[in-house]
Amino acid sequence: MTRQKAITILFYSASFLLTGTSTISSCWGQQKQGPPQLADLSGLAWMKGDEFLGVHDAKTDAAEIRLPRIANLQLPQDLSGISHTDRQLTFKGVTPNDLESISKIPGSSDYLLVESGDSMHDPSVQRIFKATAKKGSLKIVSQTQWPVAITNVEATAVAKVDETYLFVFAERGDNQPQTKLSWIEFDPVTMNFSKKVNHVIFKSPDPKRFNRVLVGLDIDSKGILYGASAFDAESAGLPNPDNGPYASGVYEIGSIQQNDGKPTVELHADPIEHALVDGFKIESIAVREFEGSTQIFFGTDDENYGGTLRELR
Repeated sequence: MTRQKAITILFYSASFLLTGTSTISSCWGQQKQGPPQLADLSGLAWMKGDEFLGVHDAKTDAAEIRLPRIANLQLPQDLSGISHTDRQLTFKGVTPNDLESISKIPGSSDYLLVESGDSMHDPSVQRIFKATAKKGSLKIVSQTQWPVAITNVEATAVAKVDETYLFVFAERGDNQPQTKLSWIEFDPVTMNFSKKVNHVIFKSPDPKRFNRVLVGLDIDSKGILYGASAFDAESAGLPNPDNGPYASGVYEIGSIQQNDGKPTVELHADPIEHALVDGFKIESIAVREFEGSTQIFFGTDDENYGGTLRELR
C-alpha cells in the first residue's frame, strides 16, 4: 500500500469516527434536553380555548417535596403533541400535599385546589386552596380547612345555581361497591362553608371492572354531572402496581335539580356510559364548553407511564 493510499484511508476512517461520535453525542444531548414527561394528572380543569390546568398528587415527604404541583397544558397544534409547563406552588411557605382535584369556580378566574385528605387524622393535609389565574399563571390567594372529615377524596367540582354555589365531592371508595356523593353550599369569596352536608349514594357502574368507585368529577353549565371510575393495580394488591394494569370508565351520572327551592344532586338510575378506556387510569375530567359544543376531556395518572390528556367522542 502506498503512503498516499494509507493517508487517504486513515483520513476517511478518522472522519467516520469523528462523525459517528459527533452524531451519537448530539443524539444523547437531544434526549437529555427534550421536554420532560408529562406527570400524572390527578385533577383537571379547563381554562379557555385550548388551555387547561392540571394538578399533580405529589406528597410533601422528603422524596416528593420538590416535585411540581401544577401544570399549564396546551392541546396539540402539530405533531409535537401536548405542550405543558410544570410549576411548584406554595402559599405562605406551605406546599400543598396530594392534590387530587382542581375545580373551577363558575363565572370567575378562580379555582379550588383540593387535597385528598389521605390521612383523616391529620388536619395539616386536609386543606382547600383558592387560587386565581392571571396572565396564564396561577397564584394561591387563600387557604381553608376541609369543612368535613374526609379521606381519599379524588373527585370534586363546583356548580353555580342562580346565586348559590355548591361544592360537590366524593371519596374514591377503594374496593367498595359504592361511595357517598356529597354537596355543601359555600361562599367562594369568603370560603365559608355551610354546616349542612347533603349526600346521595353513588353505586359503582361496574364493581367487577373497577375497584375505585369515583375518582374524577366535573359539572357543566346545565348542571350535568360527569364522573370517572377506575381500576388501580395498587388497590388490587398486585405486584409492581406502578406499572399497571389500569382501566377506566367515564359516565354521565346525574344532574343538579331544584328541590323545594334548594339545589340538589339527582343521580340517574343508571350512569350513562361515555367511554371505557383500558390500559389507562383516568383520574380527572374537565368539561369544555367551546364554540357551541360541550366536550369532555380526561386526564390520566398512569404512575410510571406518566400522564396524558385526551378528548372523548
